[in-house]
Amino acid sequence: MNAQELEEKVKEVVASVIGISADKLPADADFARDLDVDSMKAIEITGAIEKTFKIIIPEEEIRKIRTLNQAITLTKQLLNIK
Repeated sequence: MNAQELEEKVKEVVASVIGISADKLPADADFARDLDVDSMKAIEITGAIEKTFKIIIPEEEIRKIRTLNQAITLTKQLLNIK
């Protein structure tokens, strides 16, 4: 999987959990402020990313994920994809 494919897949996963179309998900929108994602949805997003990519997101990193871009960046780091 290359970086572009990973970005698209993370976007699809996040959009699916939030319940919107992936093409309507702004990369820099704040999950809580702009997209009304509550703490339970945030946990669902994290779990979906972990399951999809077979990774474990460290608990201290979970709190830092506030946008799609941050979710993509962290997933790339954990999978060592540049």
